[in-house]
Order: sequence, then structure tokens, then C-alpha cells
Amino acid sequence: MNITLKEAARIAQCEAAGDENFVLRQLCALDEPKEDGICYLTNLEKPEVLQNLKAGCVILPLEAKGQDLPFKGNILYAKNPEWAFILLLKYVDSLRVKYTPGIHPTAVVSPTANIGANVSIGAYSVVEEDAVIGENTIIYPQCYIGKNVKIGKNCLIYPQVVIREDCVLKDFVILQAGAKIGSDGFGFSFHEGRHQKIPQIGNVIIESDVEIQSNTCIDRAKISSTVIGANTKIDNLVQVGHNVKVGMSSIMCAQVGVAGTTDIGNGVVLAGQVGLAGHMKIGDRAQVGAQSGVMNSIPAGQTYFGYPAMPQKEAFRQLAILRKLPEMYKEIKEFKKQLSQTKKLSLLGKIKKLAGIKKLAGK
Repeated sequence: MNITLKEAARIAQCEAAGDENFVLRQLCALDEPKEDGICYLTNLEKPEVLQNLKAGCVILPLEAKGQDLPFKGNILYAKNPEWAFILLLKYVDSLRVKYTPGIHPTAVVSPTANIGANVSIGAYSVVEEDAVIGENTIIYPQCYIGKNVKIGKNCLIYPQVVIREDCVLKDFVILQAGAKIGSDGFGFSFHEGRHQKIPQIGNVIIESDVEIQSNTCIDRAKISSTVIGANTKIDNLVQVGHNVKVGMSSIMCAQVGVAGTTDIGNGVVLAGQVGLAGHMKIGDRAQVGAQSGVMNSIPAGQTYFGYPAMPQKEAFRQLAILRKLPEMYKEIKEFKKQLSQTKKLSLLGKIKKLAGIKKLAGK
């Protein structure tokens, strides 16, 4: 990066205060400032962090404008400092290595494939019959694009991605390295003493602006489509079963597992290692805490946690009780001991009383 403060303000949609000709050469973190770098502070709850900040520029929230701050260097004022920094990140990312459109000599592309304008197909990639690849899409080396696959425009397909036959990717889809789209759904029928494979003849449809990260598997449907909704983001090592429907703008974190025929709504958040049993519905904007096991449907807007997953408040109450179990066990043990001693004393009293009666009877 090599831009002036004025250019940075334009890119980040900020208001500049300082030397407009000051040259910024790198983005940096607040805790690792650089004299020619730019960092950001989301709020002014701890303005003391600016006291000895040796950064070329800092992005601050608009409400900081006019305040007497300990930082006297260059400042960009932004409505949302984090987003302003992200815009700069996007700018820097756009300056990185560009792929020249064209097909690498080692790639194998079927004559019946339809390749759009400015498409790049990397070394040792394979594009099968009747596949369609939209304009400006980049396919990195060692990818497999199956028969009749449809890929939209401006997609990024990183190395060793597999997209099997008949699957559909819309526009601006990103598949990180090793993602597998359209593997057979895990369907078997136990017949005549053996697990018999159920053919999976459906496909996967990935809507626009979806990102699927490394080594995640999205299984094809048995007869219809497994669908990932627009703007949904799926982390590494996630398993999505056959016939699953995921809505728009949902988040699925690492190692989530979704069993078949589950319907996930819009804006849902599934934290790391959440497991969803099949044939259920997760309502819009629902959130599920890490390592939860979801056995039943979740209503819209609810936050669930635990195994089996339950409303978060109830789960936290149970956890609070569980933490007290050692103390409760100790108290119960002591109570049982006292109760046993009481019983022994009572029994001893009865024996003595009976002995006294026998003694009187003997007389």
C-alpha cells in the first residue's frame, strides 16, 4: 500500500484531519502500530490507548471529532471505524496478484464447456462436458468441475475444490481450498441384511455472495436440491447433509454438522461444533451456542444452548446447579451421616428401654 491520507479518506469514506499528503504504506493493529501505518479504534471508552500510539494515522468514531484527545497525529473520522478499515483492507486485497484470463496448457477443458469472458482456469484443473463458467470467474489449479455444472460470474474457486455434476453456483461465490460440493448424500436402506445405497440424483444450489471455507462438504440432494441461501457464510470443516435448506445471511462456524432434510432459516447463527439432527426447522435469526446438540426444532429469534439444546437461560440455570453438585453431595453425605447417627442413638434408646422393661418384668 502506498497512498496519501487524502486517498485513504476517499477509499474508507472518512473525513480526514491532518497532513493530507502524509503517505500511508501499511495497515496495522492498534497494539502493533507502525509509523507509516493506519489502525482503528471502534470507540472512545479507553482513550488512554491513544496516549503513546505511534501510528501514522488512526481511524476514530465521528463523536471523537472536536474532543481533546491524547493522540495528535493524523486522524480519519468515520461513522463506523471498523467498516472504514475493512474498506481499506478490500483496497489492499485488490492490489494483490491478479490472474491473467485464459486456460493453462495443462488444464483439461471439454469442447462442449461454455467458458465466459475473462475466465482464468489454472493448471491441472478439469472442466467436464456442458459445464458453464461465467465471466471473470477464477478457477485455481487442481480443481474439478463436473458435467453440466453452472458457475456464475466473478466467482473464486480455490485449489482442489470439487464441484460435481449438475450443481449450480450463482454469482460472487467463493469456495476456499478443498471444499467439496455435490458429494452423494449419506443415504442407505437396510435390505436383505445389507446396507443398500440409495442413489442421490439431485444437486446443490449455492446462491450469490456465499463463501464456503476449506474442507467443508455440501452433499447433493436425493431427488431435489440442497440449497445454500444468498450471503450465507460457512466455516471450515462443516458438513451439510442432503436436502438441507439454508436461508439468507446465515453463519455456520467450524465443525458444525447438519443432518439431512433440515430447514435452516435466514440470519441463523450456529456456533462451533453444533450438531443438528435431521428433519427439523431452525427459525429465522435463531442462535445456537457452541457444542450444542439440537434434537428438536427451534422457534424464530430464540437462543439455544446445551445438550440436548434448550433455551439459553434454562441451560445456564442447569449449569449453575451442576457446578454446585460437589458441594451439594458433600452436604447430603454429611446429612446422611448425621441421620445415621440419630437412628443409631434412637435404636440404642429403644434397646435400653426394652432392657429396662425386661428387668422390671423379671422382678
